[in-house]
Amino acid sequence: MAMSEAQRGKMVERCHMCKGNSLTQVLDLSHQPHSDHFPTKEQLNEHEERYPLRLVACLDCGLLQIDYLVNPKILYQTDYLYQSAATTKTGGGHFKEMAHDICSVHNIPKNALAVDIGSNVGALLHSFKEEGLRVLGVDPADVAKKAIENGIPTILDFFSTNVAVDIVKEHGKAHVITGTNVFAHLHDIDDAVLGMKTLLADDGVIAVEAPYVIDLIKEFQYDTIYHSHVGYLSVKPMAAYFERLGLELFGLKKSDYFGGSMRYYVGHKGKHEVSPDIARYIEEEKTFGIYSLSRLKKFAEDVERHKRDMLSLLLQLKREGKKIAGISAPAKGNTLLNYCSIDKTFLDFITEKNPLKVGRFTPGTFIPIYDDATLLKEQPDYALLLAWNFATEIMKNLEEFKKRGGKFIIPIPKPKIV
Repeated sequence: MAMSEAQRGKMVERCHMCKGNSLTQVLDLSHQPHSDHFPTKEQLNEHEERYPLRLVACLDCGLLQIDYLVNPKILYQTDYLYQSAATTKTGGGHFKEMAHDICSVHNIPKNALAVDIGSNVGALLHSFKEEGLRVLGVDPADVAKKAIENGIPTILDFFSTNVAVDIVKEHGKAHVITGTNVFAHLHDIDDAVLGMKTLLADDGVIAVEAPYVIDLIKEFQYDTIYHSHVGYLSVKPMAAYFERLGLELFGLKKSDYFGGSMRYYVGHKGKHEVSPDIARYIEEEKTFGIYSLSRLKKFAEDVERHKRDMLSLLLQLKREGKKIAGISAPAKGNTLLNYCSIDKTFLDFITEKNPLKVGRFTPGTFIPIYDDATLLKEQPDYALLLAWNFATEIMKNLEEFKKRGGKFIIPIPKPKIV
C-alpha cells in the first residue's frame, strides 16, 4: 500500500544550514527509490515508493543539498542493511588512522569519553577504545546491535539534544565527538549540533568527516547524491554554520577516502587555534566555482554526458554478446543504476560482500544480488565496479577474475575498462 505524503517525507524550501529561502535547482536525478532498501524476492511484487531526487544550491551560504527529505524512519529504521565501510581493509585502516590522529594531535587524555554519532557497527569506536578512551555510540538502526554484541556500548536512537543531556548525566562530557559520513544525513541538524555543543567538554573536539563537494563536482561523483545524504559539504557554509550556533571551525584535514573527503575540526569558541587552512580552502572553493551557478550548470551537463557515455559503453558490449555483472551493491550504486536506467537488460547479477544484501535485489532496477563467489562461478566478460571508491582493494581481492580473462569497468569519473 502506498504511503501518504506525510508518511513519505516532505519538500523543503529553506537551506538546511543557514535557513535562507534562496534555493535554486542544480541537478534533477528524477524520482528514485530509497537507495539503501534492498527488496526481498517476496517484495518484488509490492509497490515501491519513489521520491524526488534533486540537488539544489543555497544562494545565501553556498550549501548544496537535496530538496526532498524522506522520513528518517524509512531511511534508517526500515530494514536498513548498510554496514560501515570500515569493514573493508581500506576503511578499517582509515578509521584507525583517524582515531590515532585525533587523540595524538589534540592531546585527548586517556579514559576520556568518545561519542560517535551514527556509529553503525562500532568500527571507529573500536579504534578509539584501542587508544585508551571510553566509548559510546549513538545510532537508530538495527545494525548497531552488532556493535553492542562486539562490546561497544550503543544508544539505539537518533542523536538529539535530549540524548546529549542524558549522556552527560550518565557518562559526563565527551572530549571527542565524531560523525563520519553521517553529518550530512542529519534532518534536524540544529538540534543535533546543539546537542554536540551540550555534550562537548570545554577543550574537546568535534570531528566531522564527509565527502568533499569539490571532488563531487570535479570527478562527476553524482552517484553520491541520494536521499540519505541531505547536504553536500564544503568549508564556506560549514564555517558560517558553526559560528551561527556558537561553535568554531578551527581545523581541516583532506583525504582521498571515499573518493575525496574533508574532515572538519570544531570546538567551543576560542578554545583552539584557528588554522589558516580555513581561509585558504574557502578561497579555493570560490576560485573553483562551486558557488557559481554557471559552474554548477556545467556540472549538470557533465552528469548528462556521463550517463550517455555509460550507456553507450554498455550497449556496445551487449551488442558484441558480452556478459556483464556488477560488483558490490552500495547505496551510491543505486543512484547510478536508476539514473542511467541500468537494469537486468545490462547486468545479469551483482555480487556483494555484505551477507545482509545477498539474496536481495537492487532497488528500482531489481537486479539479483549474489555472494562474491558467484563472480568466479559465472565468470562474466565484464564486471561493473559500483563501489568504485574501493576499486583498488576490490580488484586486488578479485585478481582471479582478471586472470581468467575478466575485465573491470570503473564508472566514475568517466567509464573506463581496466
